[in-house]
Amino acid sequence: MKGRTTRSLLILAGVLACAAGRSAAAMATTPTASATQPTTICASHILVRFWGAVFAKDLRTSPVARVIALKALEKAKQPGADFDAIGREFEKAYPDILYERLEPFGRGKMIEPFEKVVFSLKEGQVADEITTTIFGFHVIRRNPAIHCRHILITYQGASRSLATRSREEARALAEKVRREALEPGADFVALVRRYSEAPDKVRGGDVGVFDRGRMIQSFEEAAFALKPGEISAVVETRFGFHIIQRIE
Repeated sequence: MKGRTTRSLLILAGVLACAAGRSAAAMATTPTASATQPTTICASHILVRFWGAVFAKDLRTSPVARVIALKALEKAKQPGADFDAIGREFEKAYPDILYERLEPFGRGKMIEPFEKVVFSLKEGQVADEITTTIFGFHVIRRNPAIHCRHILITYQGASRSLATRSREEARALAEKVRREALEPGADFVALVRRYSEAPDKVRGGDVGVFDRGRMIQSFEEAAFALKPGEISAVVETRFGFHIIQRIE
């Protein structure tokens, strides 16, 4: 719950900043998106609060908080460092520190200093310096993320399924649909609308942008193994059989 609260406030602060930032001075600090930059991004951060920051509870001073944040940054910048593990370590070791993996977000959704840093990073990169916002000091990492759509074929007994076909029949149908998807000129979205039994078929099977740890493992592994435009082999989860296409 605390992560969701902080994210909501980061978003709210970003929205308020955007509303106030219609002046030329505010607009000058906003990064300009190029055609190659993503519109949606995933990130994690370690937030070190200090007395006077929004929602700070500990009496830690700003200089002490900065030292802690720099320690976290130093560890996070080491080759092969596990950012998630470091975040959990600092959250456990110190009072009033938050580690969180944010839900995917687009431009204009986060508080400006935070957003500006995240969108300047490459996938997997940790910011070289700590970032200061009204919430405290942040150590920020941009998480590798992908954008996919899928077709789901269900069977009797699969989670949330209303289908009456057997598992074997579902697999056979999924393999048939995949062969159709691989045909030259095939329209994957049209196949979604024709065959998929997932609720997201109304949006062409689009599951959005996601980073690791958000999808069922077998789905995630198959999706992250794809290059943009590629189509996966048939993948089974508890919901049924999926054919996945990576969009970007």
